Amino acid sequence: MKQVKKKFEAGVKWLAWSGVLATLSVGGGLLYVHRNQPSTKSVALPVVTVERGNIENTINESGTLELRGQQTLKSPAEGAVDRVLVRLGDQVKSGQPLIFLRNPDRQTILANQQLQIQKQELTMARNRQKLIEAQEKLKATKTENQNNKQQLQIKKQELALASNRQKLIEAEEDLKTEEKKLQELEALDKRGFIPKNELRSQEEQVRRAKSVVWQAQLTVNNDTIELQNLQFEIQNTQQQARDKVTQAESALEDAQLAVNNDIRELQRLQLELQKIQQQLQNNIVTAPINGKVLDIKVKDGEGIQVRTDLITLGDPTQEVVSLRLSTLNAVKVRVNQLARVSVIGPNAQTFEGRVQYLSPIATTSSGNDTPSSSSQQSGQATVSAKVKLNTPSRKVIPGSHVNVEIVLQRRQNVVVLNTDAIQRSEEKPFVWVRDKQGKAQKQNITLGLEGLTNLEVTSGLHPGDRVVLPSADSKLEPGTLIAPQSN
Repeated sequence: MKQVKKKFEAGVKWLAWSGVLATLSVGGGLLYVHRNQPSTKSVALPVVTVERGNIENTINESGTLELRGQQTLKSPAEGAVDRVLVRLGDQVKSGQPLIFLRNPDRQTILANQQLQIQKQELTMARNRQKLIEAQEKLKATKTENQNNKQQLQIKKQELALASNRQKLIEAEEDLKTEEKKLQELEALDKRGFIPKNELRSQEEQVRRAKSVVWQAQLTVNNDTIELQNLQFEIQNTQQQARDKVTQAESALEDAQLAVNNDIRELQRLQLELQKIQQQLQNNIVTAPINGKVLDIKVKDGEGIQVRTDLITLGDPTQEVVSLRLSTLNAVKVRVNQLARVSVIGPNAQTFEGRVQYLSPIATTSSGNDTPSSSSQQSGQATVSAKVKLNTPSRKVIPGSHVNVEIVLQRRQNVVVLNTDAIQRSEEKPFVWVRDKQGKAQKQNITLGLEGLTNLEVTSGLHPGDRVVLPSADSKLEPGTLIAPQSN
């Protein structure tokens, strides 16, 4: 009985273990089938269609909008504002007077100089009167002596001689002219170009000219002889009369010298007056450019110091944004790069422009410098730059702070994808693509230019592909059913 009982217990154990093994085998098989069959449960996630588009790599800075040539004119010297000639917003032309200034010191110097000139003019008038008196005294002295008539005759004869000598010179010149014409006509006559009577007429003219010269020479000779006779006669005049004449002539020379000195002194004073007047021209502030009055910082009667701000001008036909770039951004910027300018604030309109200027050196900014990006702080080295708008906005107020987006790189008509779709958990970037069966499949891609919100895909995707945008908590596996969800 004991043996039968043992066999029975062994059989029961064998059946029990067989049941356990069978159960484990069935469970393992079911688990294997469950794990290797695609899940029939779908996941709702946004799906985007791959398209071609443009992508940009940009930097953003802030700056101040100015007009071309915008500048603040300053006072050249200490003084006061006499009169402001323009109003805010006026259009002005280059060279147009804007402000009249007063400089009491210079005006006093001008008044003193004018007074000196008046004094010099009076002195010169007195000396000219003395000159006239000396001339009259000389004339009276000559009339007092017995040879007065002879002196007058000599003077008259000298004048006549000078006149006749001039006539002789003119007659000789006329003769040369007529002889030259005759030579030309003789040359033409030899060629048969002129009639004989024209040549004979010119020969007659030459003979007449020679006769005139001869008569003039004779007159000069006679005048010379007559003058010599008069001079010989006057040699016998009394010494006293000659002394009186000499004294009168000396007085006349002194008077003439005084007048000449007065003229030179007056010219010097007038030259100084011109210099003072030129300095006073600085009291007229004129427009250096064609432009618009943006700000008037002074008013009539206001006192000013040297280099006091007076008035601000700018050319409204061109608008420029001044900004300061961080050194990290400056190395990426090039002249003529595309830029977009917008007023800081909601619903801001955007205006296109180009980088016009980039400083070759960096400088340390201060609190008073042109505002730059919010990340920059006072004391940091920055690079000055200017962006010129392609077309004036005519809306943005000069001096306004604006946002400047500079396009560093740009790709057009390339495969573009949102950065949220890129998975970087593995060595190579990949995306989840929804295939034709609606299942998620892993797709490796190669990236190109990266922007702020999207990037270029150079390989791995084509226009029309459907890419899943997985959420942070979603765990996708190849073959997962994707239910497209509105993004």
